[in-house]
Amino acid sequence: MPNRILKESICTSDTIDQLKWDEEVFFYRLIVNCDDYGRFDGRPAIIRSRLYPLKINITLATIEKYLDKLSTVGLVVRYISNGKPTLQLTTWDKHQQVRAKKSKYPAPEDGEIMQSDNVCNQLISNDCKCPRNPIQSESNPNPNPNTEDNAHTCANSPSVRHKYGEYKNVLLSDEDMQKLKNEFPDDYQQRIERLSAYIASKGAKYKNHLATIRNWAKREEQAKKDTGTFGGTPPSYDLEELAKRGMYVPEI
Repeated sequence: MPNRILKESICTSDTIDQLKWDEEVFFYRLIVNCDDYGRFDGRPAIIRSRLYPLKINITLATIEKYLDKLSTVGLVVRYISNGKPTLQLTTWDKHQQVRAKKSKYPAPEDGEIMQSDNVCNQLISNDCKCPRNPIQSESNPNPNPNTEDNAHTCANSPSVRHKYGEYKNVLLSDEDMQKLKNEFPDDYQQRIERLSAYIASKGAKYKNHLATIRNWAKREEQAKKDTGTFGGTPPSYDLEELAKRGMYVPEI
């Protein structure tokens, strides 16, 4: 892999200054692992193995936290391409030399952009406009003078989704959480943890996490009725495994 360029302007970058020390180190390790177009596999497990091969104490939750922060400050765009999470460093072409004729990964415009967990507190509304500062944009450190007003609007929207689960990747609004408690009063927390672990390990992406939990519950009930399909074994939440066993797997 070609050598990468770090310019001295990072020392005075307002964007870089928003990062903690460990987040900044993560960003630099990401730079040296991206392909010639500034793109890389967005699955936390892959990122951890490539960026921290000797750091066994780095967890998938930590990787998610780092990615979330870089996305929030505008250093990274996360998107789904061919069903897999992918990422793009936003100003790669301004600071690095592109030698390869083709990227290893599709471009962001060919995929589905993933919402950052911190941007607008997961507001699911097209009316929210929270700014992202590009790397080394010292010439215009505050392009949107109404940032505080926008943030206030975002925080008070009824569509805000909160993060749940061990890996803080299950997104549910207050209304969603209440529905979950009503429908699964005895084990709603366990169901959240199942989904959290699955997303973290597989890098899966779902449009609606409440709908996903409900769908898994339906499969579980079907598995109990159809013991011939599972042979008496506990139900699987691995979509690939379900497909192999002939179960119908709708997209959520």
